[in-house]
Amino acid sequence: MDTTVVTGVPGVGASEVCRLARKRLGEGYTLLNVGDVMLEEAIAEGLVTDRADLGTLSRRDVERLQRRAGEFVADVARTNAVLVNTHLAVATAHGFLPGLRSEVLADVDPTRLVLVEADPETIADRRGDVDHREYREQGVRSIDLHQDLTRAAAMNHALAVGCPVRLVENEAAAETAAETLATVVDEGDPR
Repeated sequence: MDTTVVTGVPGVGASEVCRLARKRLGEGYTLLNVGDVMLEEAIAEGLVTDRADLGTLSRRDVERLQRRAGEFVADVARTNAVLVNTHLAVATAHGFLPGLRSEVLADVDPTRLVLVEADPETIADRRGDVDHREYREQGVRSIDLHQDLTRAAAMNHALAVGCPVRLVENEAAAETAAETLATVVDEGDPR
């Protein structure tokens, strides 16, 4: 099936863009958030009580949860076209970790990778407007670094599985970015 991995740094609005794009694409697409899948598993295991705690887990626990999430995505993708919302560079208490390690990437087997980006200043402003979430890295330079790491991871993953990388800018309205994402998915990419 068709699997589109959508990624962006926290605060860029990738989750909202994915949600709106899935609506445009219709019921034939399933939207999965890797962080949500990991959180459900971590709560079930008694490792965390909320999403913010995921970034404090040991590398071993994070890797195990990522692998389970990748297997879940692969199971869903066997029968459905999937939009997968995830981070390719994850800010943790230990530093940045890969969001899709090689075995998870193999499970997910993306048709395409889509980077949702905005200017670091725009992202910093958006983060300042949010009181229900804390961001591990702060400031424009940290956001810029995080976007650079995400781009590098995307190209590395594209080389590993032979899929294209696309860009969706989310500078203004999420609806506009969602329309672009839906078009990218509708156009498809040859395998």
